[in-house]
Amino acid sequence: MPRSRTVDLRWNALLNDFRRSGLTQAEFCRRRQISLPSFRKHLYSPRPSQPTSRDVRPSADADPLFLPVTIRHEPTPSITASPSHLELILSNGRRIAVAPGFDPQTLRRLITILEGSPCSD
Repeated sequence: MPRSRTVDLRWNALLNDFRRSGLTQAEFCRRRQISLPSFRKHLYSPRPSQPTSRDVRPSADADPLFLPVTIRHEPTPSITASPSHLELILSNGRRIAVAPGFDPQTLRRLITILEGSPCSD
């Protein structure tokens, strides 16, 4: 495989990772040790398979490129529901699933640890 194709595939994978990460561009680049200007160059450059805006002129009667979106809210669990398990979502996005019969003191210590200093990548 030619070197430029390999590099393109690596950048595409990095950009996909960034889009899923929920991080800012600067934070993502810092964690991955990537140059922010280089990252932005690849992020904002048109993909080879996509025509640039100069190549395609939309007609006046062209259908819009928007798709309908339906947002469904997850039902809020009832307090009276059988306590099969609990799931905590912490402020940093971490999730903790707790089974019935858990030790509350251990859970408090775990939350304190997780809400404290972040783990290094």
